[in-house]
Amino acid sequence: MLKELRQKRPLVHNITNYVVAQFVANGLLALGASPLMSDAIAEMQDLAKISDALAINIGTLNERTILCAKEAIKHYKALNKPIVLDPVGCSASALRHDTSLELLESEGISVLRGNAAELGSLVGISCGSKGLDSHHASMPIEIVKLAAQKYSVIAVMTGKTDYVSDGKKVFSITGGSEYLALITGAGCLHTAACASFLSLKKDPLDSMVQLCALYKQAAFNAQKKVLENNGSNGSFLFYFLDALSLPIKLENSLIKEEL
Repeated sequence: MLKELRQKRPLVHNITNYVVAQFVANGLLALGASPLMSDAIAEMQDLAKISDALAINIGTLNERTILCAKEAIKHYKALNKPIVLDPVGCSASALRHDTSLELLESEGISVLRGNAAELGSLVGISCGSKGLDSHHASMPIEIVKLAAQKYSVIAVMTGKTDYVSDGKKVFSITGGSEYLALITGAGCLHTAACASFLSLKKDPLDSMVQLCALYKQAAFNAQKKVLENNGSNGSFLFYFLDALSLPIKLENSLIKEEL
């Protein structure tokens, strides 16, 4: 799929948070997609016509971006183009939670991607959380399956182990690197990457499973470079972008269908 992505170079429209916009754009370029970053309400209709997919990240949510997300969903839905929602911190505030629910209820979302605390809050299962990061979820398989069923989406739960479900099947993906939790924007870029893979119009469940595995493998490859060069968080960020831009052979990541 990565080879096809790099041949097609899909245009991915991001309504993302300003903390990570540059990292997300560079990450998409590394993967082989083309980033478009805009939250101007007036151009949502025009951008929906030329873009291949939309990624919405509510990390720096405000009243204007809420209106922008709603307007964008309306136009992408009308054109039957994939939309990924990242409900960042929806377990942390009423505004984030209510906005996430409202966007999901539009029935235009293709993939819901978040951590255990975020997806848990959207299906009424409480997981321990600190700020915007989730701790170990006691029932990750149940949460991801419920999220997929409740909102008629492919649910992607990322963490030490990733879980992907269409409401019937659940796949787990292990591997990766603990450094992903030590840089800003790893989850946000993952959301944009999900959108890029969906634009290929393959089986969405398989596409998300493959994306999670490739992402974890790239992180593992970057970690090896960090350790070889006595680096840390900062060097991991740059090695990770390099790893995403190179051929990625699955060696460390393990995909398993859960029963």
